[in-house]
Amino acid sequence: MKKIFLSFAVLAMSMAMFTSCSSDDDEVVKEPVITVAQTSENLTLKEGETVTIAPTYENVDANTKFEWTVNNEVVSNAPELIYMPAAVGEYTIVLKVTKAGKTVSKEFELIVTENLRTLDFEAESWSSLIDTQQYGGELLYGDGGTTPVSYSWIDATSQLTSSLTAAWGGLYGFAEGGIAVSNYIDTDTQNHATYYYQLSVPASNGSANFAVVYCDASMSFADGTPRIIKSMDVSPTTYQLGSTQNGDGYAKALTEQGDFLTVTITGYNGEQETGTVTFDLAKDGTIQTTWMTIDLSSLGEVTTLAFTMDGSDKSAYGVKQPKYFAFDNVVVKF
Repeated sequence: MKKIFLSFAVLAMSMAMFTSCSSDDDEVVKEPVITVAQTSENLTLKEGETVTIAPTYENVDANTKFEWTVNNEVVSNAPELIYMPAAVGEYTIVLKVTKAGKTVSKEFELIVTENLRTLDFEAESWSSLIDTQQYGGELLYGDGGTTPVSYSWIDATSQLTSSLTAAWGGLYGFAEGGIAVSNYIDTDTQNHATYYYQLSVPASNGSANFAVVYCDASMSFADGTPRIIKSMDVSPTTYQLGSTQNGDGYAKALTEQGDFLTVTITGYNGEQETGTVTFDLAKDGTIQTTWMTIDLSSLGEVTTLAFTMDGSDKSAYGVKQPKYFAFDNVVVKF
């Protein structure tokens, strides 16, 4: 009996030693470690841009699994993510890394905003397009009627461009209609309601430059690509406002019920009209005196905007009030 008990004791000690040695030889599985640049955890993009997240990893091997989800939808199983969001909005991106049953995760917040570009006429290059006098200057009126005036402009940021209308052949420049760049501010609507002050506005829009529209004019995208123009700021000019408030010997003051002076902006995609937006410079005795923002998004995708004016005080030649207004900060969606 003693021999039997001894044998069991020896066997138990041997098993204990074997188990102890086996545990020492097993490698402890370390969980994966994910490292990203700190700025990568809160991301912002413009619509149409692509986000790339390329973490560095520790404790991963060939059997490690990667999973990227965007708003709970699996979009990739690669170690790094290259992803273009479908629309404007907020996105939650989650990375899960799994090795030998151990999973770690990291979360990223992504905000996608509209890709907007603004024509604001503020770059230094616009200064060369501002005539040195408001009426009769060489840039807008040329040599006085012997050579067509070739004044035009293009904005590389928004791709918007315009040139004088050349309604009578172009010899008389801006007098035939068009859109001119300006920086003239003149508050004297009482005494300066004449064409000698035609490039002035009565108040600044918070920046130096803007554009003045005379008569029927238009602007288009130089590359011919239709885009949504979301909004623009508009203002009366000093000349137009003075005439509208006080009359000018030809046109009456628009201070009574039934009086109006409106601007119509028509959108075109190629030759197809997309819609119209109108705003009042004067209506039923209420007169617009400063800048306001006009929503143009209802016009949809356009290649061209055309400007026309109408009013209650007319002659056989059309509206008597000066057909001027100013605009600035044209916001374009890309």
